[in-house]
Amino acid sequence: MTDAPALQMRGIVKAFPGVVALDHVDFDCFAGEVHAICGENGAGKSTLMKILGGSYRPDAGEIRIRDRPMRFTHPVEARAAGISVIHQELSLLPHRSVAENIFMGREPSRRGFLDRQQMRQRTAALLAQLGTSTDPDQRVGTLSIASQQRVEIAKALLFEAQVVVMDEPTAALGERDTQFLLQLVRNLRKDGVAIVYISHRMPEVMAIADRVTVLKDGRKIWTRPQASAEVSAIVTAMVGRDLKDFYPKPPLVEPKESLFSIENGENAQLHGIDLHLRVGEILGVAGLEDSGKTALAQAIIGDVPLKVGSMTLRGKPETILSPRRAVAHGMGYVPADRKGEGLLLRQSVRDNALLSLRAMAACFSRPNRGALAYSKIDDELCSMDVRAADFGQPVGALSGGNQQKTIICRWLAQASDMLVFVEPTRGIDIAAKAAIYETMRRFVDAGRAIIVISSDLPELIGISDRIVVMHRGRIAGELPRGSSEEAVVALSLGLGMRERQDAVV
Repeated sequence: MTDAPALQMRGIVKAFPGVVALDHVDFDCFAGEVHAICGENGAGKSTLMKILGGSYRPDAGEIRIRDRPMRFTHPVEARAAGISVIHQELSLLPHRSVAENIFMGREPSRRGFLDRQQMRQRTAALLAQLGTSTDPDQRVGTLSIASQQRVEIAKALLFEAQVVVMDEPTAALGERDTQFLLQLVRNLRKDGVAIVYISHRMPEVMAIADRVTVLKDGRKIWTRPQASAEVSAIVTAMVGRDLKDFYPKPPLVEPKESLFSIENGENAQLHGIDLHLRVGEILGVAGLEDSGKTALAQAIIGDVPLKVGSMTLRGKPETILSPRRAVAHGMGYVPADRKGEGLLLRQSVRDNALLSLRAMAACFSRPNRGALAYSKIDDELCSMDVRAADFGQPVGALSGGNQQKTIICRWLAQASDMLVFVEPTRGIDIAAKAAIYETMRRFVDAGRAIIVISSDLPELIGISDRIVVMHRGRIAGELPRGSSEEAVVALSLGLGMRERQDAVV
């Protein structure tokens, strides 16, 4: 590291109507350093980075790059100064190709014409650097969330930036892809790049950061070397209290009664699925990105139905051919992409929480049941601690954690028997995670059940009563509560008991 920071932000102030988002915040990052920023949703992390990236203008304060004062009025100016920002919320055009998205606004030309061959070649090289062989001509909208995240990262790496900001870069990635990305961060650090790393995943922060800064309510609490910044101290500084019981306690009585099952289920992506969910149980589903775990969720809720096999719900045979029928049968679904699949961003918080209830009331003529829930929806939102200026404001204005709580309230109002969560706490702060975990446990303790599909192994192990592991569209095995990450990873890679024993020998 050099004497002068590659990035300096001094006395940054930013206020919005009714709230001070940043209150004289100081932050710096040296060349060849990874400086992590931690804080709850709403602490000011993203606002600070949007100022650095030129999306917002500060009300007061100074930015210096390589000790030169800078004032950005547009993201283009920030990029020209060597700042590359990888935002948590993807900014891709779904109907354009991967190459077109990566080169958006920076398209190369040859003899006055767009040089598509160069775009494809450079895109392929960038994606290979990120460990993927995605076709540069493939439409972005057909990619998984994890693959879209890699395209977003490739956009930022297209030009040689002096400062790279990564805002929750692994939120949509599985364990294998996360480790690959962390190695990429280490390589960028060796090349002398200053890296600002924002993450709610404490193991990543401990593994990659040189220094840690904690923000709370728009103020900087402290900055410490990573070696002296224990996880407990970070959490306490973020939320203002200890989180002794981060994961809820297991049920006192072992769940036995069946609520939902699949026998020999198959479709184009799934093969020979035998799955049993019990009353009062949180069942975790693990696996690599292409293991079929997301396809399993889609089959359960009827988005991509099973072609072969049978389902039972509370002991009765059922056929779920559409999400609407799944909801009518008491199932709820919390998708991984909450903004793209779970919310109507311009509609109010209240309307989003009532969305499925109103749809079912209209389709199946249940006005009495709906009217009862309508009168209580604000109480439901309050009990979930959904933080909004008013429940009539657009849900798109809320933080990720509050948006996720709004979706959960939708299914609580619907009085669902069973919920399917996919990446339930992606991009959500620690306090919001703990609140969601507690809600999940209360839900199943009331005689219902949950299936959780997550790439966050500590989360999956911490909240699940059992874990099934997917591999190549099949269930590779089942593990009890409290199993090790190593056991989950082994099954994810297709190593059964015999193969694992052979590997040890």
